[in-house]
Amino acid sequence: MQAETQTSIPFAQVCSSDHPENHLSHPSFSFPHLDTLLFGHIFQTIIMFTRSFIVSLLLSLVISTSATPLDASVIEERAAASCKKKNYGPFKLFIAPEDPQKEWLPVKLIDLYTPRPTNDTIRALSICADPECGRTPVYWTLEDQVLSAVFMDAQEGFKTINMALQSDGPLKFVTSDEQSVRRYRSPAWCAKRNPSATNGLPGLLSAEGSAENFSICTNIPSFGTPDRADIQYKARVPGQDGLERYCSKVHLVMQSIGIVAEPIPA
Repeated sequence: MQAETQTSIPFAQVCSSDHPENHLSHPSFSFPHLDTLLFGHIFQTIIMFTRSFIVSLLLSLVISTSATPLDASVIEERAAASCKKKNYGPFKLFIAPEDPQKEWLPVKLIDLYTPRPTNDTIRALSICADPECGRTPVYWTLEDQVLSAVFMDAQEGFKTINMALQSDGPLKFVTSDEQSVRRYRSPAWCAKRNPSATNGLPGLLSAEGSAENFSICTNIPSFGTPDRADIQYKARVPGQDGLERYCSKVHLVMQSIGIVAEPIPA
């Protein structure tokens, strides 16, 4: 028996009215050019999608990396690397205005609040003329870049150390028992030579590598010594509208109380 042969019919003839008996669902029809075009379109779509996905992934990685804040340990490592004098004292601590004609003033600690249920006392580093305003430490020490205030009548087993620095905020300290105070430990301080002094003494207290980021700030501008002015770190002065905060740049000066002033390496 002779096998039947199938003949491909051109697409134009299929759609022609001369062949009403033919239609697109006929199993014998083949369209090689149509198949090739469809495959090419699918392939190009896949390539475009892949490229877009790769670009989006790279952008998200760059953005997430740049927006990630520095870990506290990284900041501490950088501060430690730039510090040549991590331990110093005992010493007295003063603020020195930029104007050399103005006198130095001893710094005090003023109680802010006591967070409950703890017995910790949070204090601000300030200056004020009133003897009843705040308390002046007997001396200060710098130990492994942690600043400590020592009081004559300090409760046994309690310490007062610096808290973590916050930009545009007061320098805060905490008083608590030695075990509890460890969770506040934030080493960022350093003793630096005073460039205005011949032998670099008395030294300057620096934080995170710089001694130039301290100011005394009040709410109302005043002449002379204000009643109370907290010492701010990296202070940002607001605009002219409303109650203006007045800030004046200062240095924190360490006056050694040893028989021989402790030197600071260059």
